[in-house]
Amino acid sequence: MVHQSAEVTNQMVSVERVWEFGHSIPQEAPLFTDFNKNLMNWPEEPSVTVSSVSTQYRENLPLCLEDVSFTIKPGERVGVVGRTGAGKTSLLQVMFHVLEAENGSIFIGGVDTSKLGLHKLRTSMAVITQSPVLFRGCTVRENLDPYPQGYGELEDKRLENALRAVHMWETIQNIPDGLDGIVREGGSNFSVGQRQLLCLARALLSNNRILVLDEVTANVDQATDSLVQQTLRERFNTATIIAIAQRLDTIIDYDKVLVLGNGKVLFGPPAQLVVRDGHFTSMEESTGQAMASALRQKVKNDNRLDQGKTD
Repeated sequence: MVHQSAEVTNQMVSVERVWEFGHSIPQEAPLFTDFNKNLMNWPEEPSVTVSSVSTQYRENLPLCLEDVSFTIKPGERVGVVGRTGAGKTSLLQVMFHVLEAENGSIFIGGVDTSKLGLHKLRTSMAVITQSPVLFRGCTVRENLDPYPQGYGELEDKRLENALRAVHMWETIQNIPDGLDGIVREGGSNFSVGQRQLLCLARALLSNNRILVLDEVTANVDQATDSLVQQTLRERFNTATIIAIAQRLDTIIDYDKVLVLGNGKVLFGPPAQLVVRDGHFTSMEESTGQAMASALRQKVKNDNRLDQGKTD
């Protein structure tokens, strides 16, 4: 009787959950809207303007982002840093409307993203997450380009160029069936670093003008990190890059740094932030004296190069 009673309770909870998914949980924005019809080439100008955005994960919880505002110009590289729980990933989720803003607005390419359908919004920006995603049961070809522009030799050349750019062409050539090789569950036939590079090749093929990176080098070795940074400099030199980072050395040479702390922001060039007291300075000092000195020297050298270019 006790066993049957527990079983009934479990089954009733299942029914309750199904009912909540269908009726209680707020639905996402529509995939397609009429507003999209006039934005075939959006965003023509890859600028990002976040204006007074506040959000929270659930009602009665504190705000994870509070009155956040900043502007990213087309072609700028911006690093996003902050302590654990500062709101870095929350900012990414708000940009892709996975998490809706309670207040404020986000304009990308001069367009209010709240008016866009989710399909247009999310396919127009490339994102690479900390945990690289490969689809099991699909070929390497299908993982790289789920929506191919063509077939045959021309398409194979596009894939080859993308793989060469991320230094993965030789690796793919050495696996059984090459581009037509099957990816195992979780991409287990590739290392974490190789999976991350394959995701970077996928972003290259999408040809998006805005690239969002969510701590992509947090779980890879220094060699893979160097390959990723080299590819970003060479192949995404005209794109707007927003990179959430744990290691300051990966974003210290970016055009701007966005420092999140307690849901609020500090925004500016690295050369300005390193001389100001605040979250960025404390994060820099926490890396150790040797690393902090190296970071400051790198900022100083980059600043001199920028002044030389301006002169």
